[in-house]
Amino acid sequence: MRVLVCPAMMEIGGSQLNAIELAAAVRDLGHEVVVYGPPGVLVERVLASGLEHVVAPRENAWPTRAGTAALRRLVRDRAIDVVHAYEWGPAVDAALGPHLVAGVPLVVTVLSMSVPDVVPREVPLVVGTADLVAGSAGRRGPTLLMEPPIDTRRNAPGAEAQARAALGLQPDDVVLAVVGRLVDDLGKLPGVLDAIAVVDQLADRGVRLVVAGGGPGLAAVRQAAEEVNDRRGRRVVVVTGPLLDPRDAYAAADVVLGMGSSALKGMAFGKPLVVQGAEGFWRRLDPTTVDEFLAQGWWGVGGRGRSDLLDALQPLLDDDGLRARLGAEGRALVQERFSLERASRWLVDLYERAVDEQPTTTRRIADVVATAGRVARLKLALARDGLGQRPAAEDAGSTAAQVVA
Repeated sequence: MRVLVCPAMMEIGGSQLNAIELAAAVRDLGHEVVVYGPPGVLVERVLASGLEHVVAPRENAWPTRAGTAALRRLVRDRAIDVVHAYEWGPAVDAALGPHLVAGVPLVVTVLSMSVPDVVPREVPLVVGTADLVAGSAGRRGPTLLMEPPIDTRRNAPGAEAQARAALGLQPDDVVLAVVGRLVDDLGKLPGVLDAIAVVDQLADRGVRLVVAGGGPGLAAVRQAAEEVNDRRGRRVVVVTGPLLDPRDAYAAADVVLGMGSSALKGMAFGKPLVVQGAEGFWRRLDPTTVDEFLAQGWWGVGGRGRSDLLDALQPLLDDDGLRARLGAEGRALVQERFSLERASRWLVDLYERAVDEQPTTTRRIADVVATAGRVARLKLALARDGLGQRPAAEDAGSTAAQVVA
């Protein structure tokens, strides 16, 4: 089978990393896989995985005539059997391009915390939480659950001493780590700034924080870290910037703070987890909260911000045994439910079903026309709100709109 994988962007982020890792795993099962996306730092990761990368003509702008035309040509020239689009922007380009014109099967993955209205409704949709599957009424195509897959061999406990040395940390430091894009979407940046403030309060206990990630909020994070470090007279907060391979940040940590696939990677390293969300949400992963996260995803909304983070951290800081136990339980959960090998086999089965069980031509055309209408209404709403052609979000995996003419 020949598969075209279309991430929304090639900057470091959970959705596109999952796309690349799954593409390589599907290739390893004997299929031909090409990655199609804009330039970005993750192109190096694609090539290092032995995958081919074809450059998309424009970044973070959907739909465009150039984008849909280039996608049609690529699918035709490579005789692609199925297109797998990640997030709503590539899904719209693929729907208006090869799916409409040539009837090429389309699979869409949305790893945001809600599904944008512009996603086509006749095609198979893969989401990351059980709640999104349950809330998928109104779609004719199947909505399927694939919890974000993790390479548990690449992301595994070990090498803590080397990782700490590489990051300038001491063996007896109590290290918190957060890895991810520094953007406002999903509460990421506000949560990181809250974590810096909390670590300032805990610095006298030897607690330090590693922040690994890039994005438009990096300058604000660095400024907040410098203020804490200047006040304390030492490097309490370590800001690395974006890391193509962030495994040292996870390995060095005693506790991981995070959401989505970053949270799961921390668990794969055997680290206890405090889940970050929006509007002040922080909650420790333990036997009393695991079912909640398995249903709603590794995220949440609403809370007391810094106070909740302190409350979640205190038992972990006070009890090495609790950290070890919760870390081992998290690692076991990832191995059981979130392994990359299991996910890649499931995904190949989905591709085969998408080829064999396509909607009729009439339904396909009607779906694409309806999708185009919803995109047009979204453009009008952006114009009415004064956003014009400016993307409404920095993170292409968010639910916010990024449509331009």
